Amino acid sequence: MDAVVILGARIGQDGYPGRVARFRLHYALPLVIEAYPESYVVITGGRQPGLPVSEARAMGAWAVREAAAQWGEAAARNLADRLLPEEQSRNTAESAHYTALLLARHGLKRVGVVTDTLHMPRVRYLFAQTFGPRQLEFQPLPAPGLLQDYWRRRRLLRLSKFLLREAGAWAKVWVRPRR
Repeated sequence: MDAVVILGARIGQDGYPGRVARFRLHYALPLVIEAYPESYVVITGGRQPGLPVSEARAMGAWAVREAAAQWGEAAARNLADRLLPEEQSRNTAESAHYTALLLARHGLKRVGVVTDTLHMPRVRYLFAQTFGPRQLEFQPLPAPGLLQDYWRRRRLLRLSKFLLREAGAWAKVWVRPRR
């Protein structure tokens, strides 16, 4: 695999990755440290208004700190050297578009994409639409358990918001023209 793409998610006002972002990173870190130690690591997500840094920068910094804590300084340095932040996107469709351009610039063709299982069907669709014309291959790497965690902790309002947000995002996919 040439690269592992970790899709961005909301960060807090303090620039610290939110729960969904950390969930994706917790799943992705063993992959990029142990299974794919030579692959580039693309973290997506632009800077939202009012936030100090982009999602990609915040998640990348958190990932390097976590790698140091769990695997040591050498693993953290290796990860930091392989990071390719994609900081232009504001949504999943833009993540697919800008990631494809970034990968093409670096000559990377085979890519694994990390996101949560609820998000993955739309990611598969959008990335297939974007990557196909550019001769890029991607392998879904869905992070299981986010919805179950919210259900187990009885965070039903948050769970409902996830489901409604994803349904609305699918509606946008079908209405908006593709790039």
